Amino acid sequence: MNELTGTTSKSTPITTQELIDEITAVDRELLRCPSCQYVIHQDGYDHCPECGADADMRDICQHTINAHRNRFKLLWYTHVAKLPLEELCCTKCDYRLVGLTSNRCPECGIEFNWDNVCDAAISKTAYLFEFQWYADPLKSIAKTFWLGVASPFRLWKSYPRTDKPRVFPLVLLILIQWLVFARGWHAMALAIDPIMNKFIAVLPSLAKLRMRFTYNPRFESNDLITYATWSVATFLTLQIFVQSNREHRANWRQVLRVFAHSTLFASLCTALWCVLEAVLDSTLYYLPWPKDGRRGMPRIAFEYYSGLGDGVMILALVSVWAMLWIGYKKYLRIPHGWAIATVALFVGHLTTQCIQIASTWE
Repeated sequence: MNELTGTTSKSTPITTQELIDEITAVDRELLRCPSCQYVIHQDGYDHCPECGADADMRDICQHTINAHRNRFKLLWYTHVAKLPLEELCCTKCDYRLVGLTSNRCPECGIEFNWDNVCDAAISKTAYLFEFQWYADPLKSIAKTFWLGVASPFRLWKSYPRTDKPRVFPLVLLILIQWLVFARGWHAMALAIDPIMNKFIAVLPSLAKLRMRFTYNPRFESNDLITYATWSVATFLTLQIFVQSNREHRANWRQVLRVFAHSTLFASLCTALWCVLEAVLDSTLYYLPWPKDGRRGMPRIAFEYYSGLGDGVMILALVSVWAMLWIGYKKYLRIPHGWAIATVALFVGHLTTQCIQIASTWE
C-alpha cells in the first residue's frame, strides 16, 4: 500500500472500520488480540472470539499503528497525532505534499523525508516557543507558559518524539524563566501596590487609618546567580543517568527540552508570592488582627509572611519535580523518571547550598 493512502482531515474523523481496512490492506495478520494474539480484523468485537478477553478494536488499531509506525506514517500522524493534511508541506518552499508518491518536491525539486515533513507540520500547528521563537516570540512564549502551567500532558503531546530539539531557543527559554523568577515580584508589585492603596481610600471604616502598602522587589542579582547555579547543577545531574537515557534512546538535547519546560510554573512563583501577600494584607480589613501599640494600626506578624514565602518556594520545588516526572514519562518514555527527578533536585539544591556557604566564608 502507498504510505500516503488512508488519510483523513480533522473535519472528517476516520472510523474504526476504515482504520481496520487500512491496516489489513497492508497485512491481514497485524491486528491481533493483546492477550492471545488471535487475529481479529472486524469492527464490532467487544470480546476476543478465541480467549474471551475484552477487545476494543479502536485501541487495537491504534496500538498496531504505533507499533508499525514506519509502515503507517501518514496514518499515524493524521489519526494518532491528529495532524491536518493541509499542514503537510515542503520544508523549503511550503508546497503542499498530500498525494505524492515520491520523496521529491515537484515545486522546488528538493528530496525530503516524510518524518521531517510531519515533524515540521506538528511544530507549526503546536505554536510553541521552541519552534516559533523568531517568527512570533510573544504569542509562542505565552502559549508555552500556558500549556506548561495549565496542561503539561498536552504540552508533551505537542512535541514530536522523532525530531531534533533546538538548543538555542531552549536555552533562551531558560534565560527568560530566570528573568521572570528574579523580577516577577517587582512586575506584579507595580500593579498591586496602587490597587491596594486605592482600595483602602474608598473604605469608610478605614478612612482615618493611614496604611501604606509598598511591595518592593525582594530578589537581587545574587538571587539570579543562585537560581542559575541551581539550574546548571540540576541539569548536569540529569545527565548522570546516561545509561537510562541510552536504554530509552534519549539524548542530551531531549533531556534539555524536558528541563527547559520543568521550571515554567516555578518561575512564576515569585509573582504568585506577591499576589498571596496582597491577599493576606487584605484580611486587615476583615479580621481582628492585633494593633500596633504606638500607631494604633492593625498589623500582621512577620511569621505569617515568612511561612507564606516558604510555602510558595516548596510549591515551586514540587512543581519542578512533577514537571520533570511528566516529561520523562510522557516524552522520554522513561518509567522511573520520578526517581531521577528526585535525585536531580536534591543534588541541585545541595550543590547550591554548599556554594552559598562557601562564598560566605572569610
